[in-house]
Amino acid sequence: MGKKINVRLIEYQRTMVVRDSVEIDTDNYPELSGKDDEEISEYIKENISDMKPLPGSESWADSLYDELMEMDITREKDLGTDTEIEVENS
Repeated sequence: MGKKINVRLIEYQRTMVVRDSVEIDTDNYPELSGKDDEEISEYIKENISDMKPLPGSESWADSLYDELMEMDITREKDLGTDTEIEVENS
């Protein structure tokens, strides 16, 4: 008697979305004080979800990350589709 095997196709869609930038003043973010440009860049990348939104912002944003998510999309590009075959032995 033959073996039963489950075979599945998994498809991954990849899209790049670029949003407008915002300008921040490091004076409004004491956690950036005393850091050089490279350190500021790394800090923002690692902690953007924990950083406060722009001062005076009237949006729903709870963080600088949320603020960026509200910005208009300036570019959207489909980066293609990848597929994978998954085989499971019963």
